[in-house]
Amino acid sequence: MKKIIRNSSSGLAIIIVLIMVFSLSACNKESGVETKSLYAQGMEIVQLMSEMTQTEEYVGIYTGDSEIKTIIQDISIGDYSSPKAVYAISINDDNLAAMSELSNLDNASEELNNFLLQRTLGSLIPQINGMSGATKLAASSICTVGKTFVNENATENVIYLYTYENAIPVAVTFTIGENQAVSASGVFVMYDGFTCGSLDEIKSFFSDITVDISEVLPEK
Repeated sequence: MKKIIRNSSSGLAIIIVLIMVFSLSACNKESGVETKSLYAQGMEIVQLMSEMTQTEEYVGIYTGDSEIKTIIQDISIGDYSSPKAVYAISINDDNLAAMSELSNLDNASEELNNFLLQRTLGSLIPQINGMSGATKLAASSICTVGKTFVNENATENVIYLYTYENAIPVAVTFTIGENQAVSASGVFVMYDGFTCGSLDEIKSFFSDITVDISEVLPEK
């Protein structure tokens, strides 16, 4: 009995030591890791989306439609490794509210208003894709990627538009939640009429709404 107790005590001591070691290791890792920028997080999403388009088995899980498969195959040919330019597109709350007629919700709580504003921003690119037809919209939906992470430097909801020389654009929408949590959703921009070769072209496309657009420089 005493031997068992002694063995149990030794085993418990070892477990406690291991827990302390792993805890210290985890703390050191957390303190030493730099927060990834929105640019970098967006690039990771783009790369995952690109992999989806190149994985026939993945596409086959979601559709058997040959036309949709052909569209996704065409997307997969593009080179998404290095953007030509990245643009940040933001819309202030008043303009978002005007877009979706949220200004009429006088009795809505602040939480509901914030939720609806974020939903409006998040639906902007899918609405543009809807202009390209149901088939392309379905193709873009299959290859949409979402993730959540923490970024203390993120202060506003924003869309990052990644443009390429030999690939279609990708839009990643970042929305800010509680405790610096950020939700990101990436989608291919399928509408051929979406002009995004420069700041002026993007502003021209969004001429019906007021948007703030700036170029996001590559990280070194």
